[in-house]
Formats: sequence, structure tokens, C-alpha cells
Amino acid sequence: MLAKPLRMAAAVATCAAVATGAYAATYNGRGNGHSTAQEAASRPQPVAAQRLAQPQRVPQHGLVKGMRLPVEDYMLSNADTAQVEDARSAVESACMQRHGFTFNPPSARSSVPVGYDEANMERRYGLADETVAGTHGYQLPGVADPSQEQAESDAEEKAEGRTDAWDKVLDEECIPEANEKVGIIDPTDPAGELSAQSFEATKTQAPVTKALAAWSSCMNRAGHSLRSPLDAAADFPSDAAVGRSPSKPSRAEVRTATADVTCKKSSGLVAVWYKAEVAYQAKQIAAHKNQLQTQKSRDAKLIGNARAVLAGPDNH
Repeated sequence: MLAKPLRMAAAVATCAAVATGAYAATYNGRGNGHSTAQEAASRPQPVAAQRLAQPQRVPQHGLVKGMRLPVEDYMLSNADTAQVEDARSAVESACMQRHGFTFNPPSARSSVPVGYDEANMERRYGLADETVAGTHGYQLPGVADPSQEQAESDAEEKAEGRTDAWDKVLDEECIPEANEKVGIIDPTDPAGELSAQSFEATKTQAPVTKALAAWSSCMNRAGHSLRSPLDAAADFPSDAAVGRSPSKPSRAEVRTATADVTCKKSSGLVAVWYKAEVAYQAKQIAAHKNQLQTQKSRDAKLIGNARAVLAGPDNH
């Protein structure tokens, strides 16, 4: 039988590479051409599912306030990705009903990854908000309880009465129909790849390595022997990462997280790294303009298809 569609689960990375579209691939990971939501790209920090208002296009708080990278102009927002997944689900659900089966997946828009898009500016350079650090440590505010997510998914599967015949119709009839009526998010994701390349390339540039060294020295003075902010949260795995219910961070975690953000501020790390990436991405975009414009046009058509499906009489 095909893998059951799950709600968006947390995807965790302890370094710079992790699938940025993990939530959509997990939510609707049924194969046969189904959307995998930019699964080839990378995020510098963990992705986690949450039930909160979608973040603003440009961060409104912390050291990254007002920052938006050039390559983000060619990315689908997480809200748009969820809308596409919901439209595909609507087509599949109607198709299954015509064939005498029940399929009622949860809305992808009720649980979206932290961050506006896969550039993940909110935590691209690690934790960057002093208020969040003091309250949540390295945890992601609003993360859903993974055990609750799994229980809800199991209940949905049971209610739908899935069988081999159910899977066969979804696989051979309804997913192809969704492919045709809505489309598939491009799995090659050139914008995401450039974003990942930019992050990796700039972290070895002289201004960034100097700021990293200053951050590390500051952390050492605060009693934390760390070389990179990407390693800072390693001793404090997220609740979602280890499958536990959201909990209050320890005092040690709050102290480390607060020192982390304080040292980023005094070293100027976030501003320096962001400036390096803006300059680097300007060159990337110039070199890949046609490819990026093709992606942008494809995404615009995809979003248009999704909105048309969701605006239909059966989806009000």
C-alpha cells in the first residue's frame, strides 16, 4: 500500500543541509508525480511544522528584521506551497468520492513551516531574536505535538477505510488528475539550490569568517566553547526532533541561546553575513536569469491553478 499522507512533521538538521520542502513532501508524499515541494534544496536551520499565522514576507523582529534575500523573489512562499497542496487534495478528494471512496486530508494551510519561504530568514544564521531566546531557548514557538499529529493521522486513515483498492484508485486515477488540474511543484528548485550555494559559499568569505571568529570569542567568554552558531543548538535538540511534546526549555538552554543572540549582535555576524549573501546572489541571479524566470512563471501558473480549484463551488 502507498504511504499514508501525514500532517506536516518536523524535519531536523544539525548543519546547513536539510530538505526545505520536507513538510509538503511528508504531508502529501504519495509518489507517482505528486508534489515534493523543492526537496532538492537546503535550509541552514531546522524546519518544523507549526499552527501559527504565516510569517511576514520580511522578518519583523530580531537581528534579521527587514532582511530579504534577492533569490527569494523566485521562491514559492510556504503559504503558496500549502495552497497548492490543498488544491491537489481537493481534486483528489473529489475524485475518490466519484469512485466511492472517502479521502479527507487535513488542510496543509493549518500547519506551515516556520519562515516565510525556504530561505528561512528567521533562522537562516541561527537564532536571531533575543526575545525568543529568553522565552523558548532554541525551540521553535508553536510547534505541534508530534504524538498528537500522529494520532490525528492514524484516526484519519482509519476513518477513510483504506484498502489496496483505495490506494490503487488514488495512485492511478486521482493523483494523475491532480497533476493535470493543478500541477506539480518543480522538484529541481533552482532558486532553492542557489540559496543553499550562497549560504555555503559566503561562510568562508573573509568578512564572514572574521565575524564568526568574533562571535566564537564572545561565546567563549560567556562560558560556551563553540565555533559556529550552527552548532549552538546541538546540545538542545528540538522537541519535535526527538518526538516529544513541546516543553519549557531548561535554564541552561535559555542562557546559551541568549548568549548566542547577544554575541551575534556584538560581532555583527548576521548583518555581515547577510550583506555577503546579497552581493553573492546578485551575481548568481545574473548568471541564471532565464532559469529563474522560467521557474517563476511556472510557479505563477501553479498558484493560479490552485486558487482556481480552491475557489470552485465545491471548495467554499
